[in-house]
Amino acid sequence: MNWQTIIAGGIGLVAIWYIIGVFLRQLKKPEVDPKCDDCPVPDIMDDKRESK
Repeated sequence: MNWQTIIAGGIGLVAIWYIIGVFLRQLKKPEVDPKCDDCPVPDIMDDKRESK
């Protein structure tokens, strides 16, 4: 094997290790500030239920 293949394989393994780590961290720790706090959808759904 030449050096380029070995270096590329090492970089690939580190990248896969990093991605798996980020993925597992996101599964274990919930998002502190959810983006849908000011979401109007629940209010609209409540209005539709009340109007029936």
